Amino acid sequence: MKKSVVPVKSKGVLLFAFNTDIDYVKIAERSARLIQHNLKLPVTLVTDQTVNNDIFDSVVVVDHLIKNNRPGKSTVWRNVDRYRAYELSPYDETILMDSDYLILDNSLLKLFEQNFDYRIMTYNQTIDGPWIEPMGFAGLNYQWATVVLFRKTPVAQMLFNLVGRIQRNYNYYTKLYHTRVDSFRNDYAFTIANNMLNGYDQGLDQGIPWPMLTLDRTIGSMAIKNNMLQIKEQNRAHVIPKQNIHVMDKDYLLTDDFLEFVETICTE
Repeated sequence: MKKSVVPVKSKGVLLFAFNTDIDYVKIAERSARLIQHNLKLPVTLVTDQTVNNDIFDSVVVVDHLIKNNRPGKSTVWRNVDRYRAYELSPYDETILMDSDYLILDNSLLKLFEQNFDYRIMTYNQTIDGPWIEPMGFAGLNYQWATVVLFRKTPVAQMLFNLVGRIQRNYNYYTKLYHTRVDSFRNDYAFTIANNMLNGYDQGLDQGIPWPMLTLDRTIGSMAIKNNMLQIKEQNRAHVIPKQNIHVMDKDYLLTDDFLEFVETICTE
C-alpha cells in the first residue's frame, strides 16, 4: 500500500520595520540573527525601503506613509498596517514579532505543537513585577501585539481583518471601549479584535501561556554568562535566567555593545 504523504507546513518569522528617527531596520537585522540562531527559522522583513542585506530570507516592500506620535513626546514611530501580516506572510505558520523582542531561547517553537488558530502575548512583566494594564473603562484583558503566532486559517484571517477594520475606524473604537484617544496602537487593536472574535467572552484564552519580560528602563549593557542574563541599567543591575526579552530602549539596540552581545550569542 502506498503511504500517504503529509505535507510539511512552512514556518517562519515576520518582522515589520519602518525607519523614522530610529533605524528600526538595523534593529530588525540584529533581531533576525538571534531568531535564526535560536529558532532556526527563516525571517521575512516587511518594510518600505530596499534592504541590501542577506540576513533576511525575503523582504516585502510596501507603501507605508502613516506616522504615529507618542503621547506627550516628539518621538515618531510607524507601526500601523500590522493587520496585513496575514496576507504578507509567506508561511503556513507564522511568528509575528516586534523587532525589539529578542529571541534568546527556543520556547516559541513549543507552541507549534499545540492546536490553535492564533496565540497572542497576554501576560507582561518587568523586572519589578507584573505589568497590569486593563484596557479602557471596559477593563478588557490586555493583549500585547509584541508577539502573535498564527496559522493560515479562516479564524486567524478574521482576526487580522478585524484589526484592519479597527485601524480604519480607530476613533470610533476608542470611544466605544473608552480608551484614551491618541495615536493608533496595535495592542489596543488586537485586544479589541480578539474580544470581538471570542464573542466578547474574556474567559476564552487565546494567550501565550507564559509572561513576556519587558525591560522598560535605559540599558547600559547586557551579557550572558553561565546561561544567565546580566543586565546593567543606569542605577542598578540584574542577573536573571536566560530568556526571551522585550527591550523598550531602542537606542541601546543600536549600540556597539548590543551588536557585540548578538555576535557573542550567534557564535556559540
